[in-house]
Amino acid sequence: MAATLVLAAAVERAAAAARHGWGTHAAPDTVTRLADAQAGLHAARLLTPFVTAHTRNQAFRPAELREALGTRGTLIKIRCMRRTLHLWPLDQAVDAHTATLRLRLGSTLATARRHGLAQGDLQHWADHTAAELEAGPLRYRELQDRLAKQHPRASPESLRLGIKWAWESGRLTCRNTASSLHREDRQFALITHAHPTVNLSGTDPKSATVRLVRRYLHAYGPVAEGDLLWWSGLTRAEITPALTALRSETTPVRIDGLDHELIALDADMDTLRAAEPLPTDHVRLLAFEDPAFKGYFTTRARYLDPAHRTRAFNPIGEVRATITIAGRTAGTWAWDKKTRTVRHELFTRLPRATTRAVRQRLDQAQTFLRTEPS
Repeated sequence: MAATLVLAAAVERAAAAARHGWGTHAAPDTVTRLADAQAGLHAARLLTPFVTAHTRNQAFRPAELREALGTRGTLIKIRCMRRTLHLWPLDQAVDAHTATLRLRLGSTLATARRHGLAQGDLQHWADHTAAELEAGPLRYRELQDRLAKQHPRASPESLRLGIKWAWESGRLTCRNTASSLHREDRQFALITHAHPTVNLSGTDPKSATVRLVRRYLHAYGPVAEGDLLWWSGLTRAEITPALTALRSETTPVRIDGLDHELIALDADMDTLRAAEPLPTDHVRLLAFEDPAFKGYFTTRARYLDPAHRTRAFNPIGEVRATITIAGRTAGTWAWDKKTRTVRHELFTRLPRATTRAVRQRLDQAQTFLRTEPS
């Protein structure tokens, strides 16, 4: 490991914003490149990936994301880090899936055992689930009803958990076929049908974890180990060997104002050193559970005043849609489905010019969210 690099906090924020596509430089020009830059786009909430793309690229159209997730597209939606939904480029999804597979299968198996089911039972019903989808995609209720009709003696829990086992193990994908970013029409499909070039099995979990951690470091570094543990949902026993394997590729970093030892990839050192602080009136909106902020936990003070934590995060720890000034959280905003308007709250009083810039960004977000029907 090289000598410790010390960075000004404003420089680090500018470098992170540039990497994530919301700084002063041009953002990635496709949603797939954006997913690559963010080490996966968070997609647990319906609007999040659409808003994430829009706040980076004002020319983004919702149809672009739907096309990217289509059969001939370049993205796939999978459950992975922290057992939540993310969008990944097709060639990277196997690592995110494999590195986190133990978490998801373990949770599903624990639930099954409470219902008197063993792993063999889950595999049995997962096979029946896959067979039922050979003819084409089905909505969840349609799939469950067909399985119940074919196997009337099966318990609802065995069928439900069999479907979940098939999904978690990488045989199924769940796709939203709705034509509006405000609606969801979820259908399960075999991955071999929906994404014929993708194979989520056959790679070594340890190697997959190393590659996933490397992508995380490139997207979010410099980071503390606690940030990585939070982002991935993996255990220290899984993370430590990956960091050890990457030791020759990393450099220790200190950020002014943070009492943590951080690491970043050697390959990113020149970019970090060359970053210029964001202008003091630089205003950007970030989505609910935006990946740019989901990447940190131990070092959230880099972008958030601790005094505003309860206003920036909801009671279950999800980061609200935020208003950023020069890379720091200065308020929150939200889409009101009933009135089809954007509402907001600022944490502090801002200069008049900055307030106008915030209003402009809010108006742009409102216009974008009104482009498709509720």
